[in-house]
Amino acid sequence: MKVLVNCYACSPYQGSEPGMGWNFVKGLSAYHELHVLTESKFEPHLRRYMDEHPDELHSAHFHFISKERHKTLRKIWPPSYYWYYNKWQHKALALAKELDAEYDFDVVHQLNMVGYREPGYLYELGKPLVWGPMGGFNITPWRLLPSMGLKGCLFYMMRNLINLWQMNHSSQVKDAVCHSDGIIAATQEDHDTVLRLWNKESVLIPEVGFQPSGNFENRVRKGTLKVCWSGIHTPRKALNLLLDALSMVENLSNVELHVIGAGECTRAWKRKACKLGLNNVIWHGWVEKARAVEVMSYCDVFAITSLSDATSTVLLEALSMGLPVIATNHLGFANVLTDACGIKVDVNSKKQVVRDFAAAIDRIEGDDAYRQQLSRGAFERAKDFSWDAKIEKINTIYNSVIAKHQK
Repeated sequence: MKVLVNCYACSPYQGSEPGMGWNFVKGLSAYHELHVLTESKFEPHLRRYMDEHPDELHSAHFHFISKERHKTLRKIWPPSYYWYYNKWQHKALALAKELDAEYDFDVVHQLNMVGYREPGYLYELGKPLVWGPMGGFNITPWRLLPSMGLKGCLFYMMRNLINLWQMNHSSQVKDAVCHSDGIIAATQEDHDTVLRLWNKESVLIPEVGFQPSGNFENRVRKGTLKVCWSGIHTPRKALNLLLDALSMVENLSNVELHVIGAGECTRAWKRKACKLGLNNVIWHGWVEKARAVEVMSYCDVFAITSLSDATSTVLLEALSMGLPVIATNHLGFANVLTDACGIKVDVNSKKQVVRDFAAAIDRIEGDDAYRQQLSRGAFERAKDFSWDAKIEKINTIYNSVIAKHQK
């Protein structure tokens, strides 16, 4: 097929949105002739990759569109980013019309950014349209807001209120949903919200994935139970909940916490660890990906305490390494984790979250056979989220939306 892909962020050398966009584009290019609209700042990355890998992606054609920026304004008012992103989407539509007149696309795919707030305008082309993975409808649990500190509490309270207004009243989002022939939801919560608000079905495909390599190797615990936590140190990641839980673990001398990352909360979280008397926390700071993988490789369990996220890449990385995962039972984590590969902690109150994280650590620390069982389950579960499996699902969606338009 000839497919027009709106992929604002696309880079083979970055993670998050650019890495997600790149992996979808690379996978789809094996099956279709792609014309990819992307932001011009990624041009050096893509040209470098094409120069280094001349035998790949012959069927992918990149079209670069510049975006205006106002760094000072964004520092003062971060949501101003969306004003300029919206202008970029208008430019993308203008170029898309020119390209469609030349190539007559079979399918149009609004790929990223994942957030639903700015869905672009490619539905105006009148072609079979696929949108997603899309998401961002999640509401940060109200009862957990105070645990994020004053700044975090105020910020995510405002985010919740704005989110509720946008998902219920944005005419642009409503138009994009109604004109989409196929919608891909990033999480079950996103799927349910689209169905509830607009009576529109969607296919659940998490925005993150991994490329499987190697076979399962039994993870032998050596000494203390090593728990790994990784992420940017901001209120929404809520490492403080894990620190509180760690202080309640029964056999604390048999548990060690390895923290990867840094950010605005680092100093406060280190002070909290000292106040709780936790001398078993190793702070690795920001490290290269290879070093982060090395740290994870000698740990026994992975913990995720995030209160506002989609489906983090590091979750699948942990599963693919055979690491059992203890995570909050909401957002994308609830969709990925099963009882066979980890333990999900409900998010009803701070006290309950802390207590249940502590209980989960205690259970795994005291039962190594159970840990090994979860480890094998984690490796098997990761296979369900390979990029190849995602591309197969998207190809099925492409065929179905084309068939829908031909009726």
